This record gives sequence, structure tokens and C-alpha cells, in this order.
Amino acid sequence: MRFSTRKNILYSILALLGLAAATEMAARLFCWALGRVPYTVATAWCLPDDNLLYVFKPHFNGRIFEAIARINNVGLRGDDIAARKPPGVCRVLCLGDSRTFGYQVAQNECFAAQLQEIRRAQHSEARLEVLNAGFPGYSSCQGLRYLELKGLRFDPDVVTVAFGFNDRRFVLTPEQADGAEWFREAARGLRSRGRLRWSYALLGAAKLLSHARAEDTWRRDVLALPSQRLDALSCRVELAAYRQNLGRIVDLCRDRKIAVIFLLMGDSPGVEEPFQEGIRLRAENRYDQAVAAFSRIGRQPADPATEQWCRALVLYEIGLTREAQGQTTEALAAFRESAQAAAHWSVFGGTPVRFASDYLKAMRHVAEELRVPYLDIAGQFAQRPDLFADYTHHNARGHRRIAEALAAEIEKQP
Repeated sequence: MRFSTRKNILYSILALLGLAAATEMAARLFCWALGRVPYTVATAWCLPDDNLLYVFKPHFNGRIFEAIARINNVGLRGDDIAARKPPGVCRVLCLGDSRTFGYQVAQNECFAAQLQEIRRAQHSEARLEVLNAGFPGYSSCQGLRYLELKGLRFDPDVVTVAFGFNDRRFVLTPEQADGAEWFREAARGLRSRGRLRWSYALLGAAKLLSHARAEDTWRRDVLALPSQRLDALSCRVELAAYRQNLGRIVDLCRDRKIAVIFLLMGDSPGVEEPFQEGIRLRAENRYDQAVAAFSRIGRQPADPATEQWCRALVLYEIGLTREAQGQTTEALAAFRESAQAAAHWSVFGGTPVRFASDYLKAMRHVAEELRVPYLDIAGQFAQRPDLFADYTHHNARGHRRIAEALAAEIEKQP
């Protein structure tokens, strides 16, 4: 009897182990078929950082979101470099987010790599290094902290600055805005998930569970706020803090005789034009046509990514339109749905709750006030949807145009 019980227990353990192995195998085959991996494995390219939330893992070579990337010895996308700048070398440090990193382009197609190619062709005798310090998900707050803690160690001669998209993403309360305390908390979360990297099955389950809980929590908490209007919600970096971050970057560079160039980058014309058309039609009291214009964003042509990331702003503008039309009930419903759409969960914050134009104006104002040269990439690309890969990221041709404009601007520097 005792032997039979032991045998049953052994068989049960073996069955459980076999089921666990089969589940893990199925999870890995499923991820392989999709070409995706669970969240924590997908971020195997990053290291949690208490000051910056995360940084790239040096010498990583593989997929980072939608790009195959090689991370060098100092934790930046590109070829290895000397940590200390060699004598006679001119260095350009490109600070930015995924648009600088090159979210959907190859290693040699991002504008930092193309800038180096162009400048070396123009001045074959010059020793030039362009460092791509673009990090997907980074805001101007992280850009400033990166420059303070790491970027200045590279002794750059020129620093380019391009932030704005992630700054305007939703957070539930002002306390969750970008800052030292939030970065430390989020970095702890990344470390916890990192401990599960050995199992795709556990990672997938943890991802689904945490995502579902966060979505539910955010949406419930949004409904508890006094107002569901986007202009009453908080974002990662509000405009005042955004201007301060840009000003501080300029001060840090000028204290060290480093030239600064701002890059004003906006959203795709496929996003901007319908918004502008809808706002114009609303001003002309053509309300139903305005709603139709806003509703086209991400739907004509069909683009699920654009529809997702712009949905909150679309519904907000529809709410404003119904409000102007005197349809109070419909307006309140649109505002509420807009706030819920903004609470699309992500470790980087929700979807944008401010327009790109607000941040472009702020960057231009800081540049003019502090006499910083800037390139109005958003203005130059306003009629060029062919230079965009999606709602805000540029394709290889777009990166080439940015590199050419930047090369011409650097040529003017003393």
C-alpha cells in the first residue's frame, strides 16, 4: 500500500513536470510563430536603472521593438567607440527617443549613422563620431538625466536634442510624472520581471495578468477623477517641466562650450491634417463634418497602431465638437471614453493626451529665447507622409533627410 502511494505520488510529479515542459514548449513555439516574445524577454536588451528607469545592455545584438539593433560597448546603438574621446576627434551626441534611435529602420539607416556617413564624405580627413543616444520611451526628463550622468562623459562637441512624444503621454496623477522616485519604482518592477526570464510560459502569464490588472486599475481610477477631460489629466512631462528640461540641457552644454541643436519632430501628416481640418470645420460650425474628419484618423486608411495611439485625442476633439454643438450628453460621453482610451497601459505611460503642436511650440520658444539653432523637421515633413513609417516615426528616407539637414546645420557651427 505504501509502495503504491509512493508510486502514485511519483507519477503525479512526473505528470506535472511533463505538463510544465509541454506548456513551456507550447509557449515558445507560439512566440516563435508570432515572431514575438514575452515582455521581459523582449526587453532583454535593457538594464533597469534607478536614475533613468532603464538603459541599453552593452553588446546586445538582436531585436529592440521593431528594429534589429546592435548595442555597442558604451550602451548606445552603433559601433564600439572609445569611452574617452581620442585627441582630434569631433563627437556629436544625438539625444532623443525612439525617433532618434530609429524605431523601424536598420542600424545604418537611423539619422545618426547617416549623419556620420555624410560628414565623413564631406570631410574625408576629419575624424568624426556620431553617438546615437536615442532610447525608445525616453522623455526630456530622462534625456536631461542621461546627459548629466552619462552623456557628458563622452565629451561631445555638439549635442542634438529631439524629445516630445513620450513627454505628452498619460499618467494617472502628477505624482506619477517623470522623476527620480518614479524611475526607481519602475526599475524595481523591471528587476522583478527579469527574474522570470527563464520561462516564456510564466512571463506570458505574468504579462497578461499585470496588463489586465493595470488596464482595469487605470480605467477605474480615471473614472474616479473629478474630470475625464484630457486637459484635466496629467502627462509624463507637462509643458512647464518640458521647457525647463530643454533649458537645463542647454545650460549644461554651454557651461562646457558644447554646441546645441534642437530637432522639432512632430506626428505624421496623416495624423496632423485630419486634426487641423476638423478644428477648422468646427470653427466654421460644420460640426458633423468636423466629427467625420476626426474619425478618419487611423481608419482611412486602416492603421490599428495609429488608431490606438490617437484615439484619446480623437475622442477628445469629438467631445469638444459636440460641446460646441450644444450636445452636452454626447460631449460628456466622448470625454469619458477619451480618458479611458488614454489609459492604455504601458510601463512608459498611456497614450498621448497633449498635441504634438503644443510641444513643438514650446521647443521653438526655448530655442528662440536661448538663441539655440533648431531644425523644424515637423514643418519640413508636413506634406511628406512618404517620409514616415507610422504615426510619428520616420522611415529610412525620412532619416536621410534629417541627416542631410543636420549635416548642413553642423557645417555652420564655428
